[in-house]
Amino acid sequence: MKKVVGITGSSGFLGKLVKKKLSKLSKYNIRECKVDITKKNSLKNWFKKNECDYFIHLAAIVPVNTVRDKPKLAKKVNILGTKNIISEINSSKKIKWFFFASSSHIYKFNNNKLHESSKKDPFSLYGKTKLTAENFIKKNIDKNIKSCCGRIFSLEGRKKGESYFLPSLINKIKKNYKVELNGNIFRDFIHVEDVVRAIIMLMDNEIKGNFNIASGKKIKFDSIIKIIKKYTKKDLNFISIKSNSLSAYANIKKIQNKIKWKPKKNIEFIIKEYLNIS
Repeated sequence: MKKVVGITGSSGFLGKLVKKKLSKLSKYNIRECKVDITKKNSLKNWFKKNECDYFIHLAAIVPVNTVRDKPKLAKKVNILGTKNIISEINSSKKIKWFFFASSSHIYKFNNNKLHESSKKDPFSLYGKTKLTAENFIKKNIDKNIKSCCGRIFSLEGRKKGESYFLPSLINKIKKNYKVELNGNIFRDFIHVEDVVRAIIMLMDNEIKGNFNIASGKKIKFDSIIKIIKKYTKKDLNFISIKSNSLSAYANIKKIQNKIKWKPKKNIEFIIKEYLNIS
């Protein structure tokens, strides 16, 4: 018998691909939760009409700049919306597995490899909303429901909006704009298809716990500039500057050991995709 999967955020960058991949799997039926998750009655009615076995909660206000500019909305959706979801999950008679999309932004960036147990000290309001939601879930979700939290690092892919770092950087370079950047800062970039594969594998096995979903690779911004230059054959208008920004990348041994997952698409693939190079 097919399992019914409820999903919020199915029109977003990550959600669209999760929906697409799940729709191709014969063992799942998808139910898109498109109601306003900040409104309890609308959410309650949706859950009454849609009995789910699994539930994937992706809906959130992102990116960091949007959260900073619209703090009240971000708190309302990312925190209150999640609380409302958990209330309905707990009232459900069928749901046995729940996934929450969290972020690397919950951690204290310290230039070292981050484990799931690393210190939590968000530098952004976005990270604070995600950590608050995580803590609420941990404390309040029904203990009979297997709860899984995926802490997603720098999520990338061809259709990522230009308000994010990497597509914005590439767009500036395409237009020959001057780029000022601290080339020694690094991040952990992960392709959206690898993230979707991880989420589905966690669901297939009804895994519970907190997991970093990342490449596990430390990619300096200098390296990104070199890769872009390699494929564009351009003399880039790049100026390396000093900044106080901290870096971070993930330890992914926990998820690798649990479900034998590993990322398949590296930073070179990601950049080539943004540049429309096959």
